[in-house]
Amino acid sequence: MRLSSLITATLLSTGMLALATPSLAQSGAPPSAQQATGGAIGRMSTDDHLRRHEDNEYRSGVEAEQMTPEEAEARYGAERVALAERVQALMDAGQCTEARRVASEAGERAMALRVRQTCRRR
Repeated sequence: MRLSSLITATLLSTGMLALATPSLAQSGAPPSAQQATGGAIGRMSTDDHLRRHEDNEYRSGVEAEQMTPEEAEARYGAERVALAERVQALMDAGQCTEARRVASEAGERAMALRVRQTCRRR
């Protein structure tokens, strides 16, 4: 009799604990707007990604507009500036594959990658 009472009490307490655990876990700080709408925790929304991209694009555009050709040559070297101008001319002409090839052959992997990301065949 005592053993069955002990087993029953143990099972009941385990069951009560299992039922109480989810409600205890939920009590605490209220969920964020992202959690409340079912979004993944710690991930950026599409709007956040777009805003971040626009901010980066704006910053890089501002830096490029403020730099004179002389400053660009002093910072990057005359050869690299000339290469960038050649690659840009090919991109403007719609010769994306050729622009990537020229950048790659010059050892400018970052420039070739940028051409691939921004230039589309027409």
